Amino acid sequence: MCLVAVAQPSSDTAPVSAGGFSVDITQPLSLQQCIELAWERHPDVAVAKAEAQAARANAIQQRSSLYPQLVLEWDASHSQSLDRPVNVGGGVVQSVAERRTQRDADVALSYTLYESGRKSRIDRAKTSAVASEYGIADARRLLAYEVSSTYYAILAAHEYAAVTMSSVANAERHRDMVQARVEAGVAPKSDLLPVSVEVSEARLEAVRADTDLAVTYAAFKALLGLPADAQVTLSDVFAEGSYEGKLDALLETAERNRPDVAQQRLSVRAAELGAATAEAEAGVQLSAGVSGDYGRHTGNTGEAWRVSIGATYPLFDAGASQAEVTAARASAQSAQWRLAALMLSVQREVETAHLRLLQAAETIQAAHVTRQDAENSLAAAEARYAEGLAIIVEVTDAQLALLRAQVADVQAQYDYADARAALSKAVGKQITTAAGDEQ
Repeated sequence: MCLVAVAQPSSDTAPVSAGGFSVDITQPLSLQQCIELAWERHPDVAVAKAEAQAARANAIQQRSSLYPQLVLEWDASHSQSLDRPVNVGGGVVQSVAERRTQRDADVALSYTLYESGRKSRIDRAKTSAVASEYGIADARRLLAYEVSSTYYAILAAHEYAAVTMSSVANAERHRDMVQARVEAGVAPKSDLLPVSVEVSEARLEAVRADTDLAVTYAAFKALLGLPADAQVTLSDVFAEGSYEGKLDALLETAERNRPDVAQQRLSVRAAELGAATAEAEAGVQLSAGVSGDYGRHTGNTGEAWRVSIGATYPLFDAGASQAEVTAARASAQSAQWRLAALMLSVQREVETAHLRLLQAAETIQAAHVTRQDAENSLAAAEARYAEGLAIIVEVTDAQLALLRAQVADVQAQYDYADARAALSKAVGKQITTAAGDEQ
């Protein structure tokens, strides 16, 4: 059994093979294959990648101001003036129509030597770009849990469907057993009534189980980005194990490995840099730069250059500059509080998953024992009825108890697998069993 959660930014998955899938979906799929397929095709990951690409592009754009800018320019214009009277010195002069053609071509070089707030803007863009990479990892972490949980739900649905079919077979066997005793004259016809009800209820539950299985498959195919008519089979089965995790160690692991925590920490840093930029732009703003161009302008060829140094200070802007600083500082404080809220959420999530897994590990063995006892109880009731030592209601009650025990056993297996997947998601890394196998 493989539970996967991504803790660090990683590269794209392997290239997609012919047919549009990186794995052969015509073969039974393991959980790991399903997770990789979801990472490859689900829109949540694509959105995170697009946001990261935009953040990287913005960082490049901001960093470009550190380098000289070289521009090639060319333009041409042709104008026609009108023949019209023009007032000149109190008299009227008739102007002559004129055509004018102008062509310009030049190469311009400019370089900003210094600009207030430029470094903090660049650092903020870099920080945001790195944070966005963790956004990809977090999208994969969350998607991995959804795929894992639904994968286990399908396994549980398959087992439940098998349980209901076994219940139908048992009910029909009970009906045949009663029918034989009625025909032999050793049982009243009224014994057929409870077993007829048992058969009908078992068949109805089997139909419900098949429908639930189909619905779960539909949800699973949507997670994997597969078309509705795709046929998917699973290769993994429920695996059992013990759990001896320590809450303190799990909390430390989550704080160290959760990509959303790393992303929010970087968001705090980016917000602080935004406040620094706003403060720099609200005070005296200094700038220094050089520029020059060489070109041909309507028949004249030559060069021009310029060196500039400047300083500006907003004497009065109706409080706009100070308001921007206040807003930037408030955003930085908000980012810090969001980080604090996230850490509380992580603590709650890890502790909840830890307790769930402890309970599931203890429950799963008890559920197995209960199921075995229920099977033995049904066999004993059937034997007693066959010998005329019990009434048919004892058999149907034993069958109902077995069905409940079987359902509880399936639920316990699912709860254990899902709780382990939830803990993997909560701590941001793979969880190992007591035997050391990665789960």
